[in-house]
Amino acid sequence: MDVLNDKNTSIIGIWGMGGVGKTTLLEEIRRQAGEKKLFDMFFMVTVSQTPNFESIQQKIADMIGLEFTEKTPEAKAERLRWRICEMLKEKKLLFLVDGVWGEIDLEKKVGIPYGENYKGSRIVLTSRSRDVCDQMGCKPTYQVEGLNDDEAWGLFKGIVGEIVESADRKHIAKRIVGKCGGLPLAIKAVANPLKEKSLSHWEVCISELKGQNLKSVVREALQFSYDYLSKPYAKEMFLLCCLFPEDEVIDIQDLFRLGLGFGLFQNTTTLDTAMAEADVLVDYLKSSSLLLESDREGSVLMHDVIREFAISVASRDKHLFLVGTHQEFICWKRNHAFTRCTAVSLQIDVVPEFPYEWECPELELLKLEGKDKQPLVLPSNIFKRMEKLRVLSMTDIQMMSLPASFEDLKSLRTLCFYKCLLKDISIIGELKNLEILSFCDCDIEELPKEIEKLTNLRFLELTNCKNLRLVPSSVICNLSNLEGLYMRSFSQWKVGKDNASVEDLKKLSSLVALEVCIPNDNLWPDDLVFRNLTRFKISVGDAFYHEDEHLFSHSSKILELKTNTTFKEGFNMLLKIAGVIHIEGTNALHNLNEYNSPLLKCLIIKKCQEMKYAIDTTKSAPLIVFPLLEILEICDMDNLQELYLGMLLRESFGELRKLILKGLPQLMNVWKNPTEHASLQKLRVLGVSCCHKLKSIFSLYMVRDLVQLQEMKVSQCEALEYIIDGERNGDGHENLFPQLNRLELENLPKLQRFMSSLNALATSANCGSGVLEPFFNNQIAFPKLEFMIFSNIDGVREIWTSKFRLEMSFPQLRLLNLGSLLNLTHFWNMNSNENIHMEIVPAVEDNARRLIEFPCLQYITLEKLPIFESFQMGGHALFDGKVAFPSLKRLTLSSVPKLMHVWENMDGPPAHVSLQNLISLDIGYCDTLKNVVSCERDKTMAAAEEIEVGRNTAEVIIFPALETINFHNLPNLTSFFARNGTLFDEKVAFPSLKELNLYGVHKLMHVWENMDGRPAHVSLQNLFSLDIVDCDTLKNVVSCERDKTVAVAEEIEAQGNTTGLIIFPALEVIHFHNLPNLTSFFVENGTLFDEKVAFPNLKQLKLYGVHKLIHVWENMDGRPAHVCLQNLISLDILECDNLKNVVSCEKDKTVAVAGEIEVPGNTTGVIIFPALKMIYFRNLPNLTSFFAGNGTLIDEKVAFPSLKQLKLYGVHKLIHVWENMDGRPAHVSLQNLISLDILDCDTLKNVVSCERDKTVTVTGEIEVRGNTTGVIICPALEMIHFRNLTNLTSFFAGNGTLFDEKEVWNSECLTTSQNCGAPKSKSSHFVR
Repeated sequence: MDVLNDKNTSIIGIWGMGGVGKTTLLEEIRRQAGEKKLFDMFFMVTVSQTPNFESIQQKIADMIGLEFTEKTPEAKAERLRWRICEMLKEKKLLFLVDGVWGEIDLEKKVGIPYGENYKGSRIVLTSRSRDVCDQMGCKPTYQVEGLNDDEAWGLFKGIVGEIVESADRKHIAKRIVGKCGGLPLAIKAVANPLKEKSLSHWEVCISELKGQNLKSVVREALQFSYDYLSKPYAKEMFLLCCLFPEDEVIDIQDLFRLGLGFGLFQNTTTLDTAMAEADVLVDYLKSSSLLLESDREGSVLMHDVIREFAISVASRDKHLFLVGTHQEFICWKRNHAFTRCTAVSLQIDVVPEFPYEWECPELELLKLEGKDKQPLVLPSNIFKRMEKLRVLSMTDIQMMSLPASFEDLKSLRTLCFYKCLLKDISIIGELKNLEILSFCDCDIEELPKEIEKLTNLRFLELTNCKNLRLVPSSVICNLSNLEGLYMRSFSQWKVGKDNASVEDLKKLSSLVALEVCIPNDNLWPDDLVFRNLTRFKISVGDAFYHEDEHLFSHSSKILELKTNTTFKEGFNMLLKIAGVIHIEGTNALHNLNEYNSPLLKCLIIKKCQEMKYAIDTTKSAPLIVFPLLEILEICDMDNLQELYLGMLLRESFGELRKLILKGLPQLMNVWKNPTEHASLQKLRVLGVSCCHKLKSIFSLYMVRDLVQLQEMKVSQCEALEYIIDGERNGDGHENLFPQLNRLELENLPKLQRFMSSLNALATSANCGSGVLEPFFNNQIAFPKLEFMIFSNIDGVREIWTSKFRLEMSFPQLRLLNLGSLLNLTHFWNMNSNENIHMEIVPAVEDNARRLIEFPCLQYITLEKLPIFESFQMGGHALFDGKVAFPSLKRLTLSSVPKLMHVWENMDGPPAHVSLQNLISLDIGYCDTLKNVVSCERDKTMAAAEEIEVGRNTAEVIIFPALETINFHNLPNLTSFFARNGTLFDEKVAFPSLKELNLYGVHKLMHVWENMDGRPAHVSLQNLFSLDIVDCDTLKNVVSCERDKTVAVAEEIEAQGNTTGLIIFPALEVIHFHNLPNLTSFFVENGTLFDEKVAFPNLKQLKLYGVHKLIHVWENMDGRPAHVCLQNLISLDILECDNLKNVVSCEKDKTVAVAGEIEVPGNTTGVIIFPALKMIYFRNLPNLTSFFAGNGTLIDEKVAFPSLKQLKLYGVHKLIHVWENMDGRPAHVSLQNLISLDILDCDTLKNVVSCERDKTVTVTGEIEVRGNTTGVIICPALEMIHFRNLTNLTSFFAGNGTLFDEKEVWNSECLTTSQNCGAPKSKSSHFVR
């Protein structure tokens, strides 16, 4: 997991043979990275051997809420890449890419950006081949090998049970496990069939595992599992799964439709029982480890190794399946394989040339899967010789019409279209034996009237056909044998004279499965009652339907009603049998007594304003109410006073797991006394919000039943004073919430304490005398609590009592987030005279300290705490010697104005034990903060180790893991430790620091202190990004007050100069913004970078509003000052009023950074920026040139061979951009230039100086009609933008013509050429 935190790592490879557990490892990485909050979002996708990039793109787009308007995969990839790049500006993203078979450009093909320019993006991929990992540029790579003996034995035993330890089986079990070679897939495959089997079956197993290598072992294990499938049709159902593309999520309904048409489920009499049988078979195959669970409800997955096995079995047995792509299709044709096969699954990447007729006399199932709804034209006689075809499935194909031979498919039972664009399909009406017809996610506008002739049709699906406008009434009325009708996306009921009406559904007497969405309850006939439905999803109400897979997973009987009238008889019938009910907006519902169904699993009630009591038993004997209900949500009901009134038996709500109460302003109680009524012993999630009359959530008696509560969120309850009403006698702790994992309390202005006091008068007296009542008393324990989030709770003054025992009360706390607690002053008061219970840390340097330790706390966020000063009452710093956080990783402090110090400086380790694992430190808007570590004591402290600094043995405070420091708006911060105006001195070290962001630290004069030894600069070696903004008093980044400079990593010899260099070896990004007093990085000479500092990996430099800056780089005889140039990609300089030259021209000689470029007759060295692609200069009123100070920006002393984009805005002293000269260097910058923007440069006369006699050939001499004069060539230039250039006369010649024969660019590349807004331009022609 550590490598995921490394910003220099972008793509990680995991490789190993199929079935070894790579996918499982990937899922574990996702789980652990999620628990540790290493990333903000996670994306897990599967590539497979034949990648479907659009499917991968769509999955990622769905997760980030992106809707594609683009049509091509390439355009979608670019759109997705752009969106992800925008997200990476604020978030860290982890992409888990499973099953890569060959080299893929994930950025171009999918749209996943990665690499050194996208530090917030990480990719972890899996492959069977290490070579593939290497080709993908994975660093590092890890091989996944099999389980060791103990792990393999544990897995086998966990499946089979304790019987493996019996004397007659243990030895043979050990042999079976040994034969599996540690492969989890093989172990599971043999273990599941052996459960509850006799010894003879075990002996058969060991005799069949003969493989000499791991691949053969896996195959034999799968064969054993397959052979032991005993349920009818289980083997056939298993083999059908291999017809789906590799790694595709398999919808069980799709599997059912294929199976029914293929002749499975012959022993069932109705469609409903066949569906149930399909569900049973899928569960059976999952329990046999031959199918896998999917994240999506109602679907499964097949492991690619198991799929390969299934294809081989199907190919060799009498079933003979052919599964492949269009390339394999060509081989099948050549080998005449079609003549014998019974099932074909063909994935079409490009439209193949189908034979005029397929010789497939035995074919029973044909599955064609296209791509991008590509047009497919089938020969008219293609189905002529498919007399036995029973199942035809087409996916992602565009067909204007179906071939004429369609009517010859007399045996066809199942016809399915998925994601197809269809026009004329009227010929389907000739398929008189058709039983299943499905149009799912299809672009189809009307159902042809001819379908009314399909009188044997049992199932018709029109799911998610969003453009469907016409379903003829006669079609519905004539399909009298229809058992299943799915048409939720159709909303045009009774629109026009020919469209179907809800009334037509009365003709379907055999209907057992129905999915419809009806926009208005008036369309439902009063006498329409369905008495035989066993599966239904019925929504009644305009714009009401929402697809909630998790909600719908609770039942196959779902009813959603939005109506203002009394429920019709048909609704009442469905309400009594539904498993999920969602009712909204009815005034006719007074209580739920009538719908107290033992089948109900999920109940959602919203905006039923006449309801005062959800359940009212005052006029009847006590009832058992909703015994199997798992989810109850009651929202936005203005008059609801109680959830129930009267007596309930204890079995009531016995299975309730989630209770949400929202927008109930009259609600008096959440729940009543459970000793007399129902209890909530299985409740796991509780959410209460906007219930303004509640004064408490629970009674103490009720709380004792909440033994499984895991999440509690209470918000926006204006009158709430306590969470628990009542306090028990005694001083001992009680685990009232033994499983509570997450506690969120937000916007509760009157909340004072978690549990109320028995003696309210004493409480009032205590508050009046200044004695604070803590939020948690010593009687409450949360042994499993990990997340605690409080915000906007004005009544909280102190969090914990001094009597509490943390090791019992909050031992697992991982995240603490406190915000907008206006009266919170501290967490606890240890100066109290009460008996204090604390962990005692072993003596450090013979000095025993009482220490409260939060052993698991990793994330602390304190925001908007206006009077908060410290954890401990009276403390001088946030953390002192009484508290420790050994696991702390992220600390965020914002708007804590009374905070003066974060850590107290002390002689022993407790106050700094919090530093060892700290990764991120973010402090902002803390107006009185003076130092991060208090400097009021004489001695400093080593947190992890002592660093010897030359001859200085002073102890150093080390933050060994700290990677990111963000300081913003800290007007009184003078230093991290010493109060000397320098942020970091020799007393602190950050060996892992990668990002340093300083915004608005107004008293800061220097960032680092210059000193003779290493510690102050040990922070530099891993620094990647340096961002300093709005620091008014900053003079230098490194203090220049000492005589000697420091060599951090090595000394660079600069032509006889042995002066040590301050090196930032990993620094890639520098951004300085609004630093009015900054004169230089190190030496106060007006030059930012001189020979004392080096940045060998610098890529981006942005300077904005650095007004005292005269030069960026110093020109010198040796290399060091320009070692920054080698990798520089982007240079932005804006609003620097005094900047004269980018490179100082005060010395006689220039420097060759990467080598000397020889210019004919000129051996002067050239300053080269070899990687620089973009230059942006804006509002630089005194800039005269890059180097020479002659009014020409770029002359022969500098070269930019990679330059692509040049922007010059408001460079008012500029006369020329390039100098015209006899040699190449000044124009080597032109060969890759794509874009040239020049705006508001008042004195610019020519782009290229015309003061010399000869012109320059950049890439060679072009002969223009006998003229051998050299021509300035811009071969890649695509865009020119000139605006407000009042003195520009021409590009080159000064003759009033912008472009003449002296300039040449590729006319095919040049797309935009503008001379807009230059009112005083002396150009008489735009182009001659």
